Amino acid sequence: MGMLIDGKWDNEADRSMVSGTYRREESTLDTTIDEEILHALQHDVGRFILVVSASCPWSHGAVIALVLKELSENVPIQWAGGLRVEGYGLLPDGPITGSSNIQHAHQLYSVTDKNYTGRATVPMLWDSKRQSILSNSSADIILAFSHAGRGSELRPEMLVSEIDALTSDIFNGLSNAVYRAGKAEQQAEYDEAVDTVFATMDYLEDRLMDQHFLFGSNLTTADIRLFATLVRFDTVYVTHFRCIRKRLVDYPALWRFTRRIFQMPGIREIVNFEEIRFGYYVNDGSHNPFAIIGQQPLINWDNRDGLD
Repeated sequence: MGMLIDGKWDNEADRSMVSGTYRREESTLDTTIDEEILHALQHDVGRFILVVSASCPWSHGAVIALVLKELSENVPIQWAGGLRVEGYGLLPDGPITGSSNIQHAHQLYSVTDKNYTGRATVPMLWDSKRQSILSNSSADIILAFSHAGRGSELRPEMLVSEIDALTSDIFNGLSNAVYRAGKAEQQAEYDEAVDTVFATMDYLEDRLMDQHFLFGSNLTTADIRLFATLVRFDTVYVTHFRCIRKRLVDYPALWRFTRRIFQMPGIREIVNFEEIRFGYYVNDGSHNPFAIIGQQPLINWDNRDGLD
């Protein structure tokens, strides 16, 4: 997988696999976003650049928040993708690659902290004025866009504790659990992870049976995070990550929920199934040695049953 060790890229280093189990490493970068930054996000057009990969669900959540909060004109996107030779490569002709010699995401980490040790993950919010990473926390980036953008808050004050608790449950029980299943090198770890995935799916199915979103009629940050996982479920998690007990389309409420968000203005344009399939089949997991990319399942994302 590769990571930075004391600011230097090591292509062989990997702390994510421990005795055949996948454990996501937390970043050590400071991710504080204060009122001054929120004001700058609104008024300093082009200062901040959102670095994301179209295949990454955490990146996807940040892009969705950017679009829904109408900040796309303020914060340009630098896309990362392709074969991960030194982690995420930055695609050419972007706002960073078009004006510098930086070609890899890990270089932005080294510029920010010359002694940084850890994975070079996306998303990240790059401050071109200070030439440093402002944040590499998807949760903090989404929240910053929610505060700085137009329209209603995506994490209303009255629901903060409930939204955060459910978001944590979704991360542990589904969004990260599919990775534990897909990267498992032991049968018991795989089985436990898959059981966790579908127990969480069953719970969320019941919760969404009689409401549009997780907290009723209004979309929140928890919905954005869940959508970013579910929209990938049948395409890569069922297949490449071997969570094969059920498909998303086998869950009426979850399928309806995912289609509802997919069909919202501006969302389908930022769902790139080709990049998702390439990113997972070629770059995520060691059990596809010939880099065969699975075909896209036949799914009618324009289906409006139950949405009106």
